[in-house]
Amino acid sequence: MKKTIFAALSGLLLFAGAAAAQTAPTTEMPMHEGHLNELDANDSGAVNQQEYQTFMIQAFGRLDANGDGYLVETETGEVLTADQFAATDANGDGRVSQDEFMNRVMQDFAAADRSGDGRLE
Repeated sequence: MKKTIFAALSGLLLFAGAAAAQTAPTTEMPMHEGHLNELDANDSGAVNQQEYQTFMIQAFGRLDANGDGYLVETETGEVLTADQFAATDANGDGRVSQDEFMNRVMQDFAAADRSGDGRLE
């Protein structure tokens, strides 16, 4: 499961002004069909906002190695660059709360949902 989290987060957490497009080329690490399949809990062929949100809440919990409710760079080093971590740390306190994390990943979902239908295919 840890590999799934890292693969999905690597493909989904795309910061620095370049959100992942569903089909457009990107210099960031794009999300591929394998990522979508892992997140598609209801086997609909797409990832809806609720599936994505549920997965990301679980991912936060797994990444929070010490269980303190915050992520620090050492806990996210395999999935976030220093710049991505800083962009997620909205208040600049050196740690990412679950709210900060969820705000960022849901912004990324919205940016990746080019059709605006609430689904990634």
